[in-house]
Amino acid sequence: MAPLKTFRLSYDFRISTTLFSFRFERTRNAAPTLRREGVGVVVLLPAGFEFARPTSLLWANRVLAEVLRRRAQEVLPPRLDALARLYGLRYHRVVIKNVRTRWGSCSGLGNINLSLWLLLAPEHLVDYVIKHELAHLEEMNHGPRFWAVLDRMTGGRARALKREMDAFSRSLWEL
Repeated sequence: MAPLKTFRLSYDFRISTTLFSFRFERTRNAAPTLRREGVGVVVLLPAGFEFARPTSLLWANRVLAEVLRRRAQEVLPPRLDALARLYGLRYHRVVIKNVRTRWGSCSGLGNINLSLWLLLAPEHLVDYVIKHELAHLEEMNHGPRFWAVLDRMTGGRARALKREMDAFSRSLWEL
């Protein structure tokens, strides 16, 4: 993935997946507020908020990242745990990180890191990334045995899902 500076946010900016939704709305309130709606968040911004100002845009991007981090903490660890149990695998711990250079990683100690930005992906690709990291618990490299493990987890679709995730990554960071 190419590094991302900021999203070009506006009142038209929307995220809508089965795991997370996000948008900005104008409000008459004097200060910004958050409102939970199902799997997502609406950020209510006071009159006069201008995305065109660099400091406002940076602030709005930080809010997006923080909201994503909190939702990722709610969604990703239970999903990882359920898939690990399904495949009879044990990991040591999971950490949600604000990294844009990789979707996930697995250490030799069994620690799994997942990017909070993963929530922007379609649900089946979120599961692919989690399965990818779980497969590293059995095979720490990307050799033929690793792909065989991942194929068992994905019904023989490991490479196709990798290509789909790569295409999603390219499209996301071009926003």
